[in-house]
Amino acid sequence: MKKVLLENIEVMIELEDGIVIANWKSTYIDLNVAQRAVKYRLECTNNVSYPLLSNIRSIKNGTKAARDFLSSKESCEGITAAAVLIDSPIGSMIGNFFIKINKPFVETKIFTDEQEAKKWLSQFVKKD
Repeated sequence: MKKVLLENIEVMIELEDGIVIANWKSTYIDLNVAQRAVKYRLECTNNVSYPLLSNIRSIKNGTKAARDFLSSKESCEGITAAAVLIDSPIGSMIGNFFIKINKPFVETKIFTDEQEAKKWLSQFVKKD
């Protein structure tokens, strides 16, 4: 079952089957937008750790500062693993390059298929 935790002009954050889903609405991400999104996610999850599916298909551009922040220990707080959902093979190449260069603090993979991303993340869901 999917539950919307927060929705604003930048992002919609949902919880589905133990996975936090961040559907980005912004087309451009700078450091301020990235920091707000992390703050929203932590507030929505009450600092409980979850795997994260970050749907960035709407994003067309972003700053290096935002990319650096989003791969930092600070922004990965409360994330057990991250799947990044993109919409093209070229985006996948760029995303994998980002992972190699920025080395995110948590295990991170790029996907073009949402169901495959959720399937991969399901191994990181805490079992009761």
